Amino acid sequence: MSNPKLRLGLREPAIDTNRPFTDGTVKVEGFDLEISSFRGPEVIDAWDASFGGLMQTKGQGDHPYVSIPAFPNRKFRLSYIFVNSAAGISSPKGLEGKRVFVSSTAGIWARGALLDHYGVDFTRIHWVMAGPEAKSWSPGIKVEALPKLKGPDGNTLDSMLVEGKLDAVIEPNVLPSISRRDPRVRRLFIDDKPEEQNYFKVTGIFPISHMVSLTQEFVDKYPEAPVALLKAYRRARDIAFDRIYGTDPEIVTISWAAAMIDEQRAIMGDNYWAYNVPDNIRSLEAMMSFAYRFGITPTKLDYKSFLDPAAAALGGF
Repeated sequence: MSNPKLRLGLREPAIDTNRPFTDGTVKVEGFDLEISSFRGPEVIDAWDASFGGLMQTKGQGDHPYVSIPAFPNRKFRLSYIFVNSAAGISSPKGLEGKRVFVSSTAGIWARGALLDHYGVDFTRIHWVMAGPEAKSWSPGIKVEALPKLKGPDGNTLDSMLVEGKLDAVIEPNVLPSISRRDPRVRRLFIDDKPEEQNYFKVTGIFPISHMVSLTQEFVDKYPEAPVALLKAYRRARDIAFDRIYGTDPEIVTISWAAAMIDEQRAIMGDNYWAYNVPDNIRSLEAMMSFAYRFGITPTKLDYKSFLDPAAAALGGF
């Protein structure tokens, strides 16, 4: 008798923590795994979901999904705050009085740091968001809806920042102007690495970009699936780190990749990329708080309400 099929959609199939799935190294016990790109939860059974997107659907009451504590993509977001070099912004407080675009999960984490860690007065910022996302977060904070951006020959966030139509942009990806080292733009924090390391030392928060989720329909049919998938994700993560640090150091073209992992472990602990609940409570709680304070959810949600109970209770790293 064949195993049931589990269709896993990956937003970033090439990322190192996902690659063991895409190259067939890791299977999911009890299921025949089918890998595809992310095409929406209506045509797959599980995917590495945007954490911000999960907060939105949960906040709107339309959330037929079950998550597991597996986080294949997470990044500190202070280095994703980009500014126009001529805007006179030399510190986080320098964003006050400026026109700042923000979006996505990256924007939630960056705003949380700006508000709580740096004491930025959000009422003094001219916030700009994509049309459907734009709304006031709380009294005194106004948000402008940005019209739909045009294609490569028209306005883009990058061109608007370069031209000074925006003073700052908070985005989940490195802007093309930053990649080509255009002198008209730069990161807010010129030396961003120690800034992000200090943020972790003070707060204990390691921002989560993606949290693996399954459809409720699939879990109802196969209640063993969340635990099986979590175990598979742990194996994939271990393989990814071993490839960089141990058996296959040529997997990345960075001469000091192993030394960088040692440095990160010295600051954040050996289990800093944990796929469990206990080691991630601060980050999970922070997202619940930020999402409520920024108007993404009507109340502060309980992170436990997102998680499959058996997967959340699974011991180990």
